Amino acid sequence: MQQTRNQLLAKRHSLMNPDAPDLPQRKLGTFRRLRHLELLLALVGIILGQAILNDTSNINRTIFNLLFFTVVISAMRSLSQSRWSQVFAFATGLVALSASMFAEFQPSRVLLVGVYACYLAIFLSLVLALSRTVFQSGRIDTNRILGAVCIYFLLGLIWALVYSIIETCSPNSFNIPDYVALGIRQQMVCDMIYFSNVTLTTLGYGDILPLSNLARTLANLEAMAGQLYVAIVIARMVGVQVTQRPEREKLDSEPIEQDNRNS
Repeated sequence: MQQTRNQLLAKRHSLMNPDAPDLPQRKLGTFRRLRHLELLLALVGIILGQAILNDTSNINRTIFNLLFFTVVISAMRSLSQSRWSQVFAFATGLVALSASMFAEFQPSRVLLVGVYACYLAIFLSLVLALSRTVFQSGRIDTNRILGAVCIYFLLGLIWALVYSIIETCSPNSFNIPDYVALGIRQQMVCDMIYFSNVTLTTLGYGDILPLSNLARTLANLEAMAGQLYVAIVIARMVGVQVTQRPEREKLDSEPIEQDNRNS
C-alpha cells in the first residue's frame, strides 16, 4: 500500500512539475535551484547602481562597468542549455568590459558604440534563451516567473543601450548634454537606463525627451512593447494557472481514494 501511495505521489509530482528537478536535486538550496534568481539580482543591481554611483570617481565608473559584466556572469546559468551561448556571452562580455575600461583612458565614440553593441548582443541572446523557458509548454513554476521578470528588466536595458548608441552617434537626439564630449559618458548610460524604464512602464515624467525622429519612434515602440508584454505574459500565466487547478485537485484526491480502497 505504501509503495502504491509513493507511486501516486511521484506521478502527481511529475505531472504537476514536468520541469522540476529530481528529488536528490530538490535537496539543494533554493538559490541553486532557481537558476534565474541571480540574473534577476544582477539586473536589479544595475538599476540601483546607476542611481547611486556617480561619474566623477574612477572607482564608481569601474564598479558600474563591473555591474554590467556581473549580468554576463549571472547569465551563465540561464544559458546553461547551450554551451555555445555561454561561450558567446562570456567572450563578448569580456571584450565589452575590456573595451569599456580602455575607453576610460582613450575616449572614442566608435569604441563606445562597440561596447554598447556587445552588451546589446548578449542581452538579446538572453531574452531569446529566457523566452524558450518562459513560453514553453508545461506547468508554471518559480523559475518561469523569474525568467519572465528578467525579460522585462532586459527589455529596459536593451532599449537603453539602443538609445545610448543613437546618442553617441548622433548627439542631441535627446535633450541631454553631450556627455561623451564632456568625458562623462557613464552619465549618459545612466540617463538612458532611467529614460528607458520610465518609457517601458509608460510613466512619462517628461524630464528627458527624445528629439530626433528615430529616438521618438523607438520610444513609442518601447512603450507599446512594455504594455503588450505585461498584458500577454500575465494573461498567459493566468490562463495556464486556471487550467492547472482541476488537474491538481484530481491528483490531490487520488492518494486518499487509493488509501480508502486499500483499507
